[in-house]
Amino acid sequence: MGKFHLIANKAPNVFCISELSSVDKRAGWSYVVNWPLEALCQENAFNELATCGFGLPMANRLKDLLKSGQPAIGTWVTLADPYSVELLADAGFDWLLIDTEHIPIGRDALRGILVAIGGSESAPVVRLASNSLDHFQTALDLGAQGVVVPMVSSRADAEKAVAHCRYPPRGVRGFAPVRASRYFQNIEEYAAGANSEISLIVQIETPAAAANIDEILTTESVDGIFIGPSDLASFMNLATQTGHPDVVEAVDRIMERARAHSIPFGLPTWSRDECLRYVELGGQLLTLGSDLHYLSTGVRNDLSGVRKLLQEDRAMQTHVKH
Repeated sequence: MGKFHLIANKAPNVFCISELSSVDKRAGWSYVVNWPLEALCQENAFNELATCGFGLPMANRLKDLLKSGQPAIGTWVTLADPYSVELLADAGFDWLLIDTEHIPIGRDALRGILVAIGGSESAPVVRLASNSLDHFQTALDLGAQGVVVPMVSSRADAEKAVAHCRYPPRGVRGFAPVRASRYFQNIEEYAAGANSEISLIVQIETPAAAANIDEILTTESVDGIFIGPSDLASFMNLATQTGHPDVVEAVDRIMERARAHSIPFGLPTWSRDECLRYVELGGQLLTLGSDLHYLSTGVRNDLSGVRKLLQEDRAMQTHVKH
């Protein structure tokens, strides 16, 4: 019998049995059998489950995709409202990147976002405010399955991120995964799997990072890199000019070195064509738009379209009158 886990689903008095080796369906789980509560109360039912262990899944869908060489398509979360977060989580993205660096998302708001993502197919990943231990502990203890660490420009920065992300002996992360371990119900499983299952992605967004890219890519326990073309352009005194030849050349070299070291890489994209272009170049860690982007472009496009039609209608009516 494979390793199974017991978790409650949304139906009253119904529990689900899930085999970890099955095809991933929802956040690392495949629901194989629904057992009514009365069935679980039958003789030997819980004895059988007890031999298998049960609790929160540690399987990280994002990490599994990266290991398999498949692209992981995500989007940015910048709005903390549960409605918008759940909408994105139900859309089918492979991962959701929650921005706490440039967006004022505090601890309480982050907890709400992670709760809203829970049970979806999307792996929750947090872009931290900085490479600081307390930021790692907040995001991971609340249940994030990965972190993106900004402004990693050297091997020393990358090693610092590794230490903050991993438990001893590999790192110095403090041990209190309250929500991440389902309020300590699954503490042993979480402790055993956290170092291997949590995705550590470092952000390459400065000329120094580009120059030190080989050192960063060969830092043990770094799972991938996320390129920041906007910051890179800004630090090259080319703010807003991500298409400038010098910026494009720097990004191309970073991607080439990542391919050479077989380290997953990616960057933000803002259209289907752009996203597919980077997939063809070997990109795996890709974001497509953001919640604010979808809201802004949708509103502006629809409103401008209506206003244009109204103006054309008025012009036609005026022409007919004359």
